[in-house]
Amino acid sequence: MNNYLSPLQHDALCEIFNISVGRAAAAMSGLVGEEVSLSVPAMRFCRLAELNDRIGWAQWRHVDAVAQHFAGSFDGDALLMFADDDGEEVVRLMLNSLKQPVDVEALTKDALAEVGNVLLTACLSALADIMAEDFDYSLPSLCSGKGVDVLLQRGAEPECQVLFLHIQFLLETKRIEGYLAFLLGVSSLDGLRNGVDRFLGHLGAAVNHG
Repeated sequence: MNNYLSPLQHDALCEIFNISVGRAAAAMSGLVGEEVSLSVPAMRFCRLAELNDRIGWAQWRHVDAVAQHFAGSFDGDALLMFADDDGEEVVRLMLNSLKQPVDVEALTKDALAEVGNVLLTACLSALADIMAEDFDYSLPSLCSGKGVDVLLQRGAEPECQVLFLHIQFLLETKRIEGYLAFLLGVSSLDGLRNGVDRFLGHLGAAVNHG
C-alpha cells in the first residue's frame, strides 16, 4: 500500500469506504427488514498470492461471492464475499422478511445475487459520487470455492493487487462477517490514487470556503 498511497491518502480511502458501506447498509436494511450497521474495521492491500497468509483463508471451508466488473478512469472487479455459511444466513434473513413461506434452498442463489447486486451497486455508486467518477457496471455473477480460487475465477493473476476490506454486518439479531475485494491492475491503482486526491481536493476546498 505504501508504494501507492501516502498515509493521508490511506486514511482518506478508509473514510471513503466507510461512507460507501454506510450507503450499502441502508440498502441492505431494506432487503432484510431490519436495521443494519456496516463497518470497515480493516483494509489491506496486497498481492493475490499473499492473501492466504494475510487473511487466514485456510480455515474457511468455502467462500460464496458475488462479482461485478466496473470500468471508468480505473477499472477492476468488485467481489462481495461471505465465508462458509454467512452468505446463506444473509439470504435467510432476506427471505424471512418477505413474511410468506418460500423455498429458501431453491432461492438461495438468486437471493444471494440480489444481495450482492444491491450492496455492490450502492458501494460503487458511493465511490463514484465521492471521487467525482463515472463507472459502468456489468451484471453481477456468482462464484464459489476456496478463497483465492474464487478470485482466480475472475481471471486474476497471482501477482494481481487486491484491495481487501473486512466488513462487519451488525443486525438486530445477528453479527455476520463479510469481505469486499477489489481486483486492480497497476494502471487502475494509479486511477484509484487520483480519485482519492480528488476527494481530498474537494474536502480541502470545502474547508477553505467554510
